[in-house]
Amino acid sequence: MEIIFPDPYYDSEREGEDYTPELKALLSQFDPTVNVYKTNIGHGADNPAYLVQIFSSIDWSTLLTAGAGAAFFLGKKINENFDAWLEIGGKVQKLVEKLSPSRIDEFAATALVLKQLEGKLDKKGNLAVTVQLVEFRPVPWGKYKLDKRPDALYLITVKNGGKAHIVGIKSDSSIAFQHEFVLEWYEFSNT
Repeated sequence: MEIIFPDPYYDSEREGEDYTPELKALLSQFDPTVNVYKTNIGHGADNPAYLVQIFSSIDWSTLLTAGAGAAFFLGKKINENFDAWLEIGGKVQKLVEKLSPSRIDEFAATALVLKQLEGKLDKKGNLAVTVQLVEFRPVPWGKYKLDKRPDALYLITVKNGGKAHIVGIKSDSSIAFQHEFVLEWYEFSNT
């Protein structure tokens, strides 16, 4: 999972100081094996930031990619680890609320959406999650996935218990829209 934090020292008396040790200390409560890299996500202007790779011990291979502009599918494995995904979502939610990152990737967005929908999901029902990435203009200088395309909209569809929840979450972690649909044929004309 990649998350970008703004450089708090930029354009201040402490400009030029490395924020990495402080950021690692703050994030170690969530994951002690966090990696931090300096980056810049400015579109036409300087916007120094820190890219964080966190929760690397999580098996993200349960998300199968279908290519660029990708769709991700969580099938049987997410059903078997439903509580674990909600726990990850809780950690990501606390991290976002406490540290206000400037950008999150599709894994963090998915975890946030699953946590947000927790009370609406049937843990005993089948769960299918798809994520579509709508990429805004990428930057040409990024080294990592998220700093190459910091601005994106993640369209997350969660099917469970006869309902579909469709959530648009921006890479700045704000919810753009949220809809719920009943998946019965007789509801099709009423939605």
